[in-house]
Amino acid sequence: MRIGQTSFVSFVSKALSSVAGFAATILFARLLGPTVLGRYYLLLSIVAWLSLAGSIGIGSAITKRMSEGTDVGEYKTAGGLVIASIGAAIALGLFVFQAPIAHYFDVERIDFVVALLAVGLFGSYVDAMLNGSHLVHVDAMLKVARRVARTLLQVGGVFLSLGLTALVGGYAIGGLVLVLPGLYLVGRPYRLPQRRHFERLFEYAKYAWMGRLEGKTFQQADILVLGLFVPSALVGVYGITWNVANFLIIFSSSISGALFPELSKLSADDRDEQVATLVEDALSYTGLVTIPGLVGGLLLAPRVLRIYGEAFGRGAQVLGLLILSVLFYGYQTQFTNALGGIDRPRAAFKVNAILIVSNVTLNLVLVYYFGMIGAAVASASSTLLSLIGGYVVLRRHVSFDAPVAQIARQAGAAIAMGALVAVANGALTRIGDPLSNEVATTLLIALGAGTYFVVLLSVSPDLRSVVRDNAPASVLRN
Repeated sequence: MRIGQTSFVSFVSKALSSVAGFAATILFARLLGPTVLGRYYLLLSIVAWLSLAGSIGIGSAITKRMSEGTDVGEYKTAGGLVIASIGAAIALGLFVFQAPIAHYFDVERIDFVVALLAVGLFGSYVDAMLNGSHLVHVDAMLKVARRVARTLLQVGGVFLSLGLTALVGGYAIGGLVLVLPGLYLVGRPYRLPQRRHFERLFEYAKYAWMGRLEGKTFQQADILVLGLFVPSALVGVYGITWNVANFLIIFSSSISGALFPELSKLSADDRDEQVATLVEDALSYTGLVTIPGLVGGLLLAPRVLRIYGEAFGRGAQVLGLLILSVLFYGYQTQFTNALGGIDRPRAAFKVNAILIVSNVTLNLVLVYYFGMIGAAVASASSTLLSLIGGYVVLRRHVSFDAPVAQIARQAGAAIAMGALVAVANGALTRIGDPLSNEVATTLLIALGAGTYFVVLLSVSPDLRSVVRDNAPASVLRN
C-alpha cells in the first residue's frame, strides 16, 4: 500500500473513531455533567503518565527495531518482558501509596487505575508491534473498533446509572478489541532474546522515552495541573474543549504514523534524498485539516461547545488557543518523527525537552494565576517554542525545504472559507437562529469544509496530483 493511501486509511479510521467518541462525549456531558467528566479525565491523565513510565520509550524502540527487518521475534519478546516487568512494579507501588494518591488527586478507586494501566500498557505494546510490522493501516482500523466498543460499553453503563464506573469499565474492556486481534495479526515468531537485543532496545529507548513524555505532556499536563488548582467541573469543561481541538490533529498524526516505518527503512539503506522528500511531503499536508480548523474554531467556538451543554460554553474562550497549539504541535511532530525515523533519537530528545520543560513550567505558573486560560496559553507557547527548535535541529541532519507555498495556499483557502462561514453565521443570528444549534452548527461546518476543499483543489496542483496518485483506480475510471 502506498504511503498516501496508508495515511488516508489511517485518517479515515481515526476520523470515524473520533466521531463515535464525539457522539458519546456529548451524551456523557449532558447526562453526567462536568464534575463526573472532570474526575474521569483526571483519572485518564494519571493513567497516561503511569503508562508512560511503564514503557519508558520501549514501545517506540520496538517499532524502530522491528521496522528494520532483522531479529523481529527477539525484539518482540524483549520489549514485552521489559514493559510487563515495569508495569508490575508500578501497580505494586499504586497499592502501597494509594492513600496519598487518593488525597491529592481525588481518586477513590485505586483498582480503577491499575485496570486502566494494564490495558494501556498491553495496548501500547501491541500498537508498537503493528507499526513495526508496517501494518499502520491495520492498527488504525483496530483502533476504530476499539473506540466503538468502548463507546457502546460506556453508553450502556451510563444508561444503567453506573456513572464513573461505566466510563472506566467500558474504557478498560474495550481496549481488548485492539489487543487480541492485534496479537493475532502480528503473529509469530516470538524468539528468546539475547542480551544485545535488550541493549539495542534501551539504546534507542533512552532517548525515545522523551518523545513519549512529550506527547503526554502536550495532551495531559494542563489537565493534571488544573486538577491541582481548580474544581473538577472546570477540568471537565477544559477536557471537553481539548477533545474538540485534538480532533483536528488526526490527519497530521496519520501522516507521521505512516511515514515512520518508511523513513526508518530508507535511512537504514542510506537513501538520504528520499528521506528529505518524505519530510517535505509530510510538512506540505500536516496543516491540511488543522489550518481551516483554526479559522472555523475561532468563528464557531460558542456554537460547537453549546452542543455539549450550556455548562461547557465557558470553553469557547480557550478553544482558539488550543487549536493553535494543535497546529504547532502537528508540524513539530513531523520534525521529531523524522529524527526518530533516521535513528537520531538524541536529537529528538532535545526538541522534546523544550516542549516538556516549557509546558510544565508555564502550566504551573499560568494555571495558578489565570486558571483555564493560563493552561491554554501555556500549551500554545510551549508548542511554538518546540516547533522552532525542531526545525533548527532537523535541518542539521536532513537537507529539506519548508513547503511555504503549499502552506500559504491552505491558509488562503481557509480564509476564503472563513469569510463565507462568517457571513452565513451572521445571517442565521440576525434572523433569530431558526434552526436548532446542533443542526445549524453541522450545516455551517459542512459549508466550510466543502468551500475549503473546493478552493484548495482549484489553486493547488500539488494536491490535485496527490489525489490522483492515491485514489483507487476504480474511482478514477468513474
